[in-house]
Amino acid sequence: MARRPAHTAPPGLALSLALACAAAPLAPPDPPPAPPLDPESVRVRLVFDASVDLDLYVTGPSQETVYFGNARSRDGGELDADRRCDSPAPRAESVTFPAAPAGLYRVGVDFMVRCADGVERAPYALSIEAPGRAPQRLEGEVAFGVFEARVTEFRIGGGPP
Repeated sequence: MARRPAHTAPPGLALSLALACAAAPLAPPDPPPAPPLDPESVRVRLVFDASVDLDLYVTGPSQETVYFGNARSRDGGELDADRRCDSPAPRAESVTFPAAPAGLYRVGVDFMVRCADGVERAPYALSIEAPGRAPQRLEGEVAFGVFEARVTEFRIGGGPP
Protein backbone atom coordinates (compact mmCIF):
# COMPACT_ATOMS: atom_id res chain seq x y z
CA MET A 1 0.00 0.00 0.00
CA ALA A 2 1.42 3.39 -1.03
CA ARG A 3 1.73 6.00 1.67
CA ARG A 4 0.60 9.57 1.20
CA PRO A 5 3.22 12.22 1.94
CA ALA A 6 2.68 13.65 5.44
CA HIS A 7 1.91 17.16 4.17
CA THR A 8 -1.17 16.29 2.09
CA ALA A 9 -4.73 16.25 3.37
CA PRO A 10 -6.82 13.09 3.27
CA PRO A 11 -9.05 12.83 0.18
CA GLY A 12 -12.17 14.95 0.54
CA LEU A 13 -10.82 17.13 3.37
CA ALA A 14 -9.62 19.88 1.02
CA LEU A 15 -13.03 19.95 -0.65
CA SER A 16 -14.77 20.08 2.75
CA LEU A 17 -12.57 22.98 3.86
CA ALA A 18 -13.15 24.83 0.59
CA LEU A 19 -16.92 24.42 0.91
CA ALA A 20 -16.85 25.54 4.55
CA CYS A 21 -14.85 28.65 3.63
CA ALA A 22 -17.15 29.43 0.70
CA ALA A 23 -20.21 29.19 2.96
CA ALA A 24 -18.73 31.39 5.71
CA PRO A 25 -20.38 34.83 5.87
CA LEU A 26 -18.36 37.76 4.65
CA ALA A 27 -17.08 40.03 7.40
CA PRO A 28 -16.62 43.77 7.01
CA PRO A 29 -13.21 45.22 7.82
CA ASP A 30 -12.54 47.02 11.07
CA PRO A 31 -13.06 50.76 10.58
CA PRO A 32 -10.23 53.24 10.97
CA PRO A 33 -10.74 55.57 13.94
CA ALA A 34 -13.06 58.53 13.35
CA PRO A 35 -12.33 62.03 14.60
CA PRO A 36 -14.44 63.27 17.53
CA LEU A 37 -17.93 64.47 16.63
CA ASP A 38 -19.74 67.57 17.89
CA PRO A 39 -22.75 66.48 20.02
CA GLU A 40 -25.20 68.32 17.72
CA SER A 41 -23.95 66.57 14.59
CA VAL A 42 -24.96 63.47 12.66
CA ARG A 43 -22.28 61.28 11.12
CA VAL A 44 -22.81 58.16 8.99
CA ARG A 45 -19.70 56.12 8.06
CA LEU A 46 -19.43 53.32 5.53
CA VAL A 47 -16.38 51.03 5.79
CA PHE A 48 -15.48 48.44 3.15
CA ASP A 49 -12.45 46.47 1.94
CA ALA A 50 -10.04 46.67 -1.00
CA SER A 51 -11.96 44.37 -3.35
CA VAL A 52 -14.73 46.91 -4.06
CA ASP A 53 -15.66 50.56 -4.46
CA LEU A 54 -18.89 51.04 -2.52
CA ASP A 55 -20.74 54.34 -2.37
CA LEU A 56 -22.56 55.87 0.60
CA TYR A 57 -25.84 57.76 0.13
CA VAL A 58 -27.43 59.73 2.97
CA THR A 59 -30.69 61.59 2.48
CA GLY A 60 -31.35 64.25 5.11
CA PRO A 61 -34.56 65.92 6.28
CA SER A 62 -34.61 68.24 3.23
CA GLN A 63 -34.93 65.10 1.02
CA GLU A 64 -31.64 65.96 -0.71
CA THR A 65 -29.15 63.09 -0.95
CA VAL A 66 -25.45 63.47 -0.22
CA TYR A 67 -23.27 61.10 -2.29
CA PHE A 68 -20.29 61.25 -4.68
CA GLY A 69 -22.33 63.22 -7.27
CA ASN A 70 -23.72 65.72 -4.72
CA ALA A 71 -21.08 66.17 -2.02
CA ARG A 72 -22.95 68.92 -0.11
CA SER A 73 -26.65 69.38 0.62
CA ARG A 74 -28.75 72.43 1.48
CA ASP A 75 -29.32 71.12 5.01
CA GLY A 76 -25.56 70.93 5.69
CA GLY A 77 -24.71 67.31 4.88
CA GLU A 78 -21.24 66.85 3.46
CA LEU A 79 -19.35 63.84 2.05
CA ASP A 80 -15.75 63.73 3.30
CA ALA A 81 -14.38 61.94 0.19
CA ASP A 82 -15.32 59.44 -2.51
CA ARG A 83 -13.04 56.45 -1.80
CA ARG A 84 -12.21 54.53 -4.98
CA CYS A 85 -10.17 51.47 -5.93
CA ASP A 86 -6.88 53.38 -5.65
CA SER A 87 -7.60 54.42 -2.02
CA PRO A 88 -5.88 52.44 0.74
CA ALA A 89 -7.94 49.81 2.59
CA PRO A 90 -9.93 49.63 4.66
CA ARG A 91 -11.84 52.37 2.90
CA ALA A 92 -14.22 54.67 4.75
CA GLU A 93 -16.63 57.30 3.47
CA SER A 94 -18.48 59.60 5.87
CA VAL A 95 -21.37 61.99 5.54
CA THR A 96 -21.59 64.54 8.34
CA PHE A 97 -24.37 67.00 9.11
CA PRO A 98 -22.93 69.62 11.54
CA ALA A 99 -25.74 71.19 13.59
CA ALA A 100 -27.96 68.48 12.15
CA PRO A 101 -31.56 69.46 11.46
CA ALA A 102 -34.34 67.43 13.07
CA GLY A 103 -36.09 64.92 10.87
CA LEU A 104 -35.71 61.66 9.00
CA TYR A 105 -32.36 60.40 7.67
CA ARG A 106 -32.14 57.50 5.18
CA VAL A 107 -28.92 55.61 4.42
CA GLY A 108 -28.14 53.67 1.24
CA VAL A 109 -25.20 51.67 -0.14
CA ASP A 110 -24.36 51.13 -3.81
CA PHE A 111 -22.01 48.50 -5.34
CA MET A 112 -21.32 49.43 -8.96
CA VAL A 113 -17.52 49.00 -9.21
CA ARG A 114 -15.34 45.95 -8.54
CA CYS A 115 -11.68 46.51 -7.71
CA ALA A 116 -10.92 42.78 -8.01
CA ASP A 117 -12.25 40.34 -10.60
CA GLY A 118 -15.05 38.00 -9.65
CA VAL A 119 -16.33 39.78 -6.57
CA GLU A 120 -20.10 39.25 -6.44
CA ARG A 121 -20.88 40.32 -2.86
CA ALA A 122 -19.23 42.92 -0.65
CA PRO A 123 -19.36 43.14 3.15
CA TYR A 124 -19.60 46.55 4.76
CA ALA A 125 -20.06 48.19 8.14
CA LEU A 126 -22.11 51.30 8.82
CA SER A 127 -21.74 53.41 11.94
CA ILE A 128 -24.26 56.06 12.87
CA GLU A 129 -23.76 58.81 15.44
CA ALA A 130 -26.63 61.21 16.11
CA PRO A 131 -27.78 63.52 18.92
CA GLY A 132 -29.88 61.78 21.56
CA ARG A 133 -29.04 58.28 20.27
CA ALA A 134 -26.48 55.68 21.27
CA PRO A 135 -23.90 55.08 18.54
CA GLN A 136 -25.06 52.31 16.23
CA ARG A 137 -23.08 49.82 14.12
CA LEU A 138 -24.72 47.80 11.35
CA GLU A 139 -23.07 45.13 9.25
CA GLY A 140 -24.31 43.91 5.91
CA GLU A 141 -23.37 42.90 2.44
CA VAL A 142 -24.48 44.09 -0.96
CA ALA A 143 -24.48 42.28 -4.32
CA PHE A 144 -22.64 43.63 -7.34
CA GLY A 145 -24.84 45.94 -9.43
CA VAL A 146 -27.29 46.54 -6.58
CA PHE A 147 -28.21 49.87 -5.01
CA GLU A 148 -29.65 49.27 -1.54
CA ALA A 149 -31.50 52.59 -1.32
CA ARG A 150 -32.77 52.02 2.22
CA VAL A 151 -30.28 50.07 4.32
CA THR A 152 -31.54 51.90 7.40
CA GLU A 153 -33.25 55.10 8.43
CA PHE A 154 -33.47 57.01 11.67
CA ARG A 155 -35.07 60.14 13.02
CA ILE A 156 -33.65 62.82 15.28
CA GLY A 157 -35.74 65.41 17.11
CA GLY A 158 -39.23 66.26 15.84
CA GLY A 159 -38.86 67.40 12.27
CA PRO A 160 -40.91 66.60 9.19
CA PRO A 161 -42.19 63.03 8.67
